[in-house]
Amino acid sequence: MKNKHVVEKKEKVNYNAHEIIYSRDWEKYRTQEYFDYRRAWSQYPNEHIVSAFPLHLDIETTDLCNLKCPMCPRTIMDEKETVQKYKYIPKEEYMSIIDQAVAHGVKSIKLQYLGEPLLHKDIAFQIAYAKEKGILDVMFNTNASLLDEKMAKEILEAGLDKLFISFDAVNPRLYAQQRVGTTIGKVIDNIYNFVKQRDAISPKTQVRMSMVMYDDPVWQQQFEAMKIMWDGLVDSLGYGIFNERDMDKKEIYKPVEGFVCEQLFQRMFLKCNGNVTVCCVDDHDAYCIGNWRETPLYDLWHSKKYEEIRNKHIQNRYYDIDMCKRCFLPDVYDKTYNK
Repeated sequence: MKNKHVVEKKEKVNYNAHEIIYSRDWEKYRTQEYFDYRRAWSQYPNEHIVSAFPLHLDIETTDLCNLKCPMCPRTIMDEKETVQKYKYIPKEEYMSIIDQAVAHGVKSIKLQYLGEPLLHKDIAFQIAYAKEKGILDVMFNTNASLLDEKMAKEILEAGLDKLFISFDAVNPRLYAQQRVGTTIGKVIDNIYNFVKQRDAISPKTQVRMSMVMYDDPVWQQQFEAMKIMWDGLVDSLGYGIFNERDMDKKEIYKPVEGFVCEQLFQRMFLKCNGNVTVCCVDDHDAYCIGNWRETPLYDLWHSKKYEEIRNKHIQNRYYDIDMCKRCFLPDVYDKTYNK
């Protein structure tokens, strides 16, 4: 059943996501265990619960990308020649990550951080292996430029649960400005074909589209146009507020009373270079807690450094951490809940 233009209710987690729901049909294919895990996703940060293992792992299977999007930290680091590419996580290392995670009860994984996951030759295997091991929610973000018919079929048959597509404009000129290295026509064809194959092969797969929103009416106009363009095709459409990722331009925000970062209680980020960080915007590994190639994942989650950053947030001292006082999320939280 289609739910026309239902705006997702704001909770005190994931508050930077602005989303319109078109369909929840994919939820019919989820088990009770899935909905329990989604409840824990909100409960753990709200109640400052540190579970035995993170609910979710972000795994940067490749740090390569085929586009040069100007808002992307990877593009910025590339231009400044500060990014050291490690290319791909090999199959054996990936399997070890999944085996450890499953042994400790992980519920979901995202096969991406800054790279484009469809560049990895093992992407279909990675999805299938995770699903065979019992992971409830397997997902990734993509620019969809490589999502041709063959690729779409392979990842759907492998068991992909969620696909998040970055699509920033319906105007071809604006799209080319934001997604440098591909064309809007190619990507539209890929997405439309993927949805058709999804409906035939794997109706359980959620398709969400999102854009980067700037403080400029032109981008709000593009979002309004996207509502018309993708209604009835994708399951949801949203945007995230632009966050400056250039370290030379990052501002220091004012402290926000009561802010506690939800990610510290939900997820852990495994980089292609081996580093493990606590934050979705820690592009430079400023708060690296260890290396997943050297230390078991369980020990990293319960490490002293992880405990220290969680405690500082709980004690309203997150501003003591340089990375955190340069983060935009406390400011978004403040504007959302402390008006």
